Amino acid sequence: MPHPAPDRYFQHALQWEGVLRACLHRYTPNAADVDELLQDTYARLLVAGRQAQPEVQSVRAFALTVARNVALDWLRHRRVVSIDHLADLEALEVLDEHDQVDEIVNAHQELALLSAAVAALPDKCRQVFTLRRVYELSHGQIAARLNISTKTVEQHMMKALRRCAQALSGERMAPQPRALVGGKAGQEKGR
Repeated sequence: MPHPAPDRYFQHALQWEGVLRACLHRYTPNAADVDELLQDTYARLLVAGRQAQPEVQSVRAFALTVARNVALDWLRHRRVVSIDHLADLEALEVLDEHDQVDEIVNAHQELALLSAAVAALPDKCRQVFTLRRVYELSHGQIAARLNISTKTVEQHMMKALRRCAQALSGERMAPQPRALVGGKAGQEKGR
């Protein structure tokens, strides 16, 4: 029984060089990299031809599989970072969180002040503010939902925004004068 030629896979694969190049081009657009990967593919095919294994049914499919595996190995190898590249870590600008600590603390303090200001709003005013700023409803939608006029919605929003701005600026919130209805002091406006 004659021994098969050790370069049999390589010889057959040369017929499909264009197909192999197209296959490898999917993994890298660089022509030089494709040439390198093609050479590695041919080298693996030569090694495979020398091994005493059962004969391959489709040399074309086998060559394409070898090319794909060469390309995947090459991609995996490119992802590995050499220790030489990491030697200059100290030269890199590292994020200094100490500068951001003040900003984070200030943001948390502002959020606490704003939360307290919203909690101190009258019920209807707080509802209007929450529906507008949190749920992003329009003035018309809020008016329909709470059964009040859009003008009243606007007044509640102005009051809420004024109180929130005062809280954030550190101003002390002065008690708001009660609205007069029918000229009588001490009675709140119905809406």
